[in-house]
Amino acid sequence: MDDQFYLQDSRSYVGDGLSFWASGGGYTTNLEKAEVFTLSGATRQHACRETDIPWPKDYVDAHMRVGVDCQYVTLSEALDAHPDADHFYIQKPQTWNGNNLIWLCEDGTYTSDLSKAVRVPRAQTVTWIGKLGSSGSIVWPCAYINGRARALVERDDVNIKDALRGTGVALIRPKRPRMMMFNCDGCGRFISDSQRYREDCRNCGTSNTP
Repeated sequence: MDDQFYLQDSRSYVGDGLSFWASGGGYTTNLEKAEVFTLSGATRQHACRETDIPWPKDYVDAHMRVGVDCQYVTLSEALDAHPDADHFYIQKPQTWNGNNLIWLCEDGTYTSDLSKAVRVPRAQTVTWIGKLGSSGSIVWPCAYINGRARALVERDDVNIKDALRGTGVALIRPKRPRMMMFNCDGCGRFISDSQRYREDCRNCGTSNTP
């Protein structure tokens, strides 16, 4: 049984990317920077905070994709660093998944997964750009982008039930918050918090709006 786990902070996503506990503190979508827990460590943290979800490392690694954060790339830098580049990726402008750039695939579709992007030879870049028409495009040297790519996982690529099958890990069901109740200022009957704002007391007509 796999004894290595990532811990996901399930309270939020970065685009479609899962956010994991990072080594040294904080959270990250970059699997290379994610902290790796033992089974006991992951389940102990999940018991303390149910929104921290343990994922088997092997499962997540098998479903990873490759993303490029727009914050860490600059087109002028890329072209200056690789003036003689022989292959290029084609980016769809003004479109992101979280911070991840969106790339053209060989079949004309787009993806945030760089591993599925078409690699266009220098001599064919004009032809490929022409196919896109008015939608526009940005070309990046493959060597530059490959050096700034990172491994991540997106929510549509994974399933927690499948991931935990056979691990013995049982997720804690979140507790439903208790409804806040108050006593009517006029008759003392119980009213909900939402009723205080929505309507006067149905029994005596008193307004309980704070």
